[in-house]
Amino acid sequence: MNKERRASLRVSIPESVANCRFLSKETSGNFQFAVWPVKNISSQGVAIISEEKISEGALAFLNIDLDVIMKTVGVIAKVIWCSKKQYQYEIGLNFSWWPNLEDKKLVSDYIGNRFGRNDVPRIKPERSFEST
Repeated sequence: MNKERRASLRVSIPESVANCRFLSKETSGNFQFAVWPVKNISSQGVAIISEEKISEGALAFLNIDLDVIMKTVGVIAKVIWCSKKQYQYEIGLNFSWWPNLEDKKLVSDYIGNRFGRNDVPRIKPERSFEST
């Protein structure tokens, strides 16, 4: 069995989507709306699938539908990486600010429950746009 080497446990949730408004250099200062399938989620961020390349550093205002528990969480995230995979892109976003702190706890609890653990690292309490 391969041991997870990343700092945060991640859960694959392909049945979920992220409704997004994002601001990047490609949008020339205007918000663009997109709906992205979610590849996986952790307490620190989310990986999504897009047909478009999104520049690193772009800000995204996400509403992530966690269909398996019938909840939607809202968060502001920053694009950390964007990688081309065949005809689409995988994009990694780091959670930056939670308008509703209950959503932050819901994500951490959801991941812990999927792994049967209660020791999942909690999301850092800072409420800023700076990357961690």
